[in-house]
Amino acid sequence: MTTDHTAHTGSAPAIIEACDLCKSYPATDGGAPAPVLRGVSLRVSPGEFVAVAGRSGSGKSTLLNVLASLTLPDSGTVLFDGQDITRVSEARRNRLRHSDFAVIFQAHHLMPYLTALENVLLPFMNGLAPVPAAMAEKGRSVLDRVGLSGKAASLPGALSGGEQQRVAIARALVRDARVLFADEPTGNLDTATGEAIMELLAELGRDGLTTVMVTHNPDYARRAHRTLIMRDGLMVDGLA
Repeated sequence: MTTDHTAHTGSAPAIIEACDLCKSYPATDGGAPAPVLRGVSLRVSPGEFVAVAGRSGSGKSTLLNVLASLTLPDSGTVLFDGQDITRVSEARRNRLRHSDFAVIFQAHHLMPYLTALENVLLPFMNGLAPVPAAMAEKGRSVLDRVGLSGKAASLPGALSGGEQQRVAIARALVRDARVLFADEPTGNLDTATGEAIMELLAELGRDGLTTVMVTHNPDYARRAHRTLIMRDGLMVDGLA
């Protein structure tokens, strides 16, 4: 048991280091802004699989969105490879989101009129221009890696919920992102399918993909190398 939320594995420099993150959102009744993050700090080493656990409303999804540069904090810093990405231009953050970072959510966000392979290759599709053959082959290889061999030509409507989530994971992997952010990736799945997705994420972690996962499920959190616990916008506990 540890309360050092910047702890990390090994001696490698952190790939992500957040310090004293604060974030509030406007109150729906026009009152004072509601604090969601209240001084959160953490450190993630290259190749580490970190789970951030906590109840709904604890601030864990907001934390992930800040780490993934989907939203900016009100104060505090997020270093990626030593650079404070809260201070760079929106164009630079956009490049990060399309190259170094990949995010998967509860919802699969698949295009219903595109095949599984086309959904995986969506980041590389440019209008009507064909995707280069080498990239298409890489897409098929990544689909194979996530257990969807033979499903490349299937539309999302012909796939199960678990298969659709695997397509979303494949889409994240095909870009060779350095950090995978997963926000409740099993939230809409039944127990057996959720276990299969968690095993896939654990396997990716064993292969060295840096992963930060948000979950409310303590059993899933234990599959990570390290678990951090959030409550009311604070890191309150950690398991080494």
